[in-house]
Amino acid sequence: MDTGNKLSWFRKHPYASSALVTAIFAAGLLLLTDAHVAIGDSGDSGPLSNVPVPTPIGGDIVDQAAAVRLGKALFWDVQVGGDGQTSCGTCHFHGGADNRTFNTLNPGPDGIFASGGVTGAGQQFHPSNIVNDDRVASQGLVGLKFVGIDPDPHNAADLCTPVVTAPFFDNRRTTTRNAPTTTNGLVFFRQIFLDGRGNQIFNGVNPFGQTANNNAAATNPALTAIGNSPLASQAVGPANRHPEMGCANGTGNIGTSGRAFNGPNSLAAKMLARPALQHQFVHPQDSALGGLSNWPNKGLRCGDHPCMYGELISAAFGTNITNTLTQFSRLFGQAVQAYESTLIPDQTPLDRFLAGDGRAMTDTQKKGFNIFGGKGQCSKCHAGAELSDASVSFAARNGLINEDGGDQGFHNIGVRPPAEDIGRAGTGGANAVPFSESGSPVDNGAFKTPALRNVKFSAPYFHNGGKATLADVVDFYSRGGDFPNPSKRIKNLDFKSEEKAALVDFLTNGLTDCRTEREEAPFDHPSLTVPNGPDLPATGGGHSCNQSSSQSSNQNSGRR
Repeated sequence: MDTGNKLSWFRKHPYASSALVTAIFAAGLLLLTDAHVAIGDSGDSGPLSNVPVPTPIGGDIVDQAAAVRLGKALFWDVQVGGDGQTSCGTCHFHGGADNRTFNTLNPGPDGIFASGGVTGAGQQFHPSNIVNDDRVASQGLVGLKFVGIDPDPHNAADLCTPVVTAPFFDNRRTTTRNAPTTTNGLVFFRQIFLDGRGNQIFNGVNPFGQTANNNAAATNPALTAIGNSPLASQAVGPANRHPEMGCANGTGNIGTSGRAFNGPNSLAAKMLARPALQHQFVHPQDSALGGLSNWPNKGLRCGDHPCMYGELISAAFGTNITNTLTQFSRLFGQAVQAYESTLIPDQTPLDRFLAGDGRAMTDTQKKGFNIFGGKGQCSKCHAGAELSDASVSFAARNGLINEDGGDQGFHNIGVRPPAEDIGRAGTGGANAVPFSESGSPVDNGAFKTPALRNVKFSAPYFHNGGKATLADVVDFYSRGGDFPNPSKRIKNLDFKSEEKAALVDFLTNGLTDCRTEREEAPFDHPSLTVPNGPDLPATGGGHSCNQSSSQSSNQNSGRR
């Protein structure tokens, strides 16, 4: 379903919206004389559950539940990684984000490690604010050059040879940006990645949609055109890229991939020959995979044998995928998108408050919410129920150009000089076409506005991981940014200490979905051993958040 033609929540529910505003006044939300409904700038300030979920236009899926199962297996399976240790979930294991601190610093363009006590690769980063061109990022593989797919289906790793080069040498290489979270409502974004390269039209092969960056041959059997599918476009990017998940090509350079996605000697050939999740445990109460769990043993069970990926693919796509070996990227993207689309954090205290539970947030959180939409003007960018002007619905209501003349949902707010990372003005693919749709110079150094639910788990913050805590982020906005920028919205706000505290409390606690924090459905997952990180057990199901929400409301009664 294309949400572009959907009316806003307020338009669809005029009487309910009037009642909501009345309830907000009664709850004591509007505490300041210059305040307004906190996320009213967008025209839709209801709970997230009222926002229609964008669904793909076209596609090959015949059984959505089966596609979710397949996508969840592929997302968490370490066999996707060239080293047999790295899954998509490896950079999104902590409430959707990556909180590792050992070997996470990237030295930036100058090649010098000089932040958080780090002077070289393979060291412990002590969380602190970044004041140079370093970045706190996610680590992928060590330097490896792809040789081939291991013919032994019991082995998770590809056949790769070491490439030991500066600045990481024999340590795991890091990416160049902070990894965005997967639990803030990704499905509502119009485009994915910090620079928006994950196009809304999935072409079946790469992230670039039908832009000139797509250099796939017209005869490629994986090619397609599926609308409302930026998550699918995103999914096929890191899976074969070095250092994220794939061993490099002959040069061994970052950004290259030696392993093809489709065809012989490819990721497709590897995964089709291997039982799904054969090296990991799946909880019998897993919200998507529990029915296939081989508990207390590893992997999935289909009848009397381990589930093979071919079986999971057939259940999800039927006969629409005619050749799994040559169309694997096409089905991979759609399946992972189906899974990630279930990760909707719509049970936060804010959502319960907006649905009519005046006791869902504390007085301090209500004050922070008020500042969010009032003095702080946060809701000008973190707009609508989705808390981002980069959403499908915001673009439909307000167009594709923002007030600065750049792309809607992307802003240069003065985190770092654009010369260090040009963001939305960057290019992709062999044709090197900018991601910017407006072509405006203000897109130089601009990045996508993140949604804010579960933001407490995604430290450090901004595209470079440059702010260690939410208090540091609030300080950044209070002083009007750190560097010159073209945004009309960044200005000195001069928050008082109590205003900062209230805003941080709202962001930290008012926007946290308990299910994410407790890894309950749909945020449960198979077991995962994270390189240089924790050993996570399999989790499944769970309903304790429903009970705690009720208890919290009772405890908060009388404190309105």
